[in-house]
Amino acid sequence: MSEAPTGQARTRRKRYEEIAEHLELLIYSGRLSVGDKIASERELRVRFGVGRSTVREALFALQRKGLLSARPGAAARIAKPTAQTLISDLSGAARHLLSEPGGIRHLQHARALFEIGVAREVALNGADDDLPALTQALEANRWAIEDQAAFEHTDLMFHYTLAMIAHNPIYTSLNHALNEWLAEQRSVSARAGTSREEVYSQHRAIHDAVLRRDPIGAQEAMEAHLASVYRNYWKAVEAVPLGLPTTGQRSQA
Repeated sequence: MSEAPTGQARTRRKRYEEIAEHLELLIYSGRLSVGDKIASERELRVRFGVGRSTVREALFALQRKGLLSARPGAAARIAKPTAQTLISDLSGAARHLLSEPGGIRHLQHARALFEIGVAREVALNGADDDLPALTQALEANRWAIEDQAAFEHTDLMFHYTLAMIAHNPIYTSLNHALNEWLAEQRSVSARAGTSREEVYSQHRAIHDAVLRRDPIGAQEAMEAHLASVYRNYWKAVEAVPLGLPTTGQRSQA
């Protein structure tokens, strides 16, 4: 068993977090702007009265959040975080959640709410020029039915394309993150012997509802698809199926 952290280690960890938070406040308050050079390690050590390792931990924390860019031999500069970096910062917490009892169910439920909402939104507001991309993704999925690996890839791309044509970077970043966090579910579902023809048919139902501009039909098709995916997963692990959020009665869009 490893020893508990010493008081010095706890203090150092707290100090680097305080320094990172202080610099983050300067960025969000506008006192430091995108492209500005940040103070040197030596200046930061003197300013905060800490050692080199503490300063480096603080700067690395800002890099992980996408607030700082650093290249070998060049001064670190303030950067503009992307949706991807902001969501990636949640990965550690998400993986911890997945290890807890009920964690996978919670994340599956969150994914269902997200993807059902995206399907509805694209059916309502998707640009006509973007819809052919969804058709192409569906066709790629159909052509891959005979190849398990290719089918899994085109399955992911169909869902990604749906998020992409909503033109919200948070959606595509969430889609990517959820795919990473639920990778184990995909692996188990693939071993469960789910019919690829059935999955393709479910994708086609989502696609057709979107092209009909039927938001309720799109959300119900997505709900049915994810319910099938989750049912097969829990059947494979011999657990109780997840109760999905229901769409309720069909309402006027």
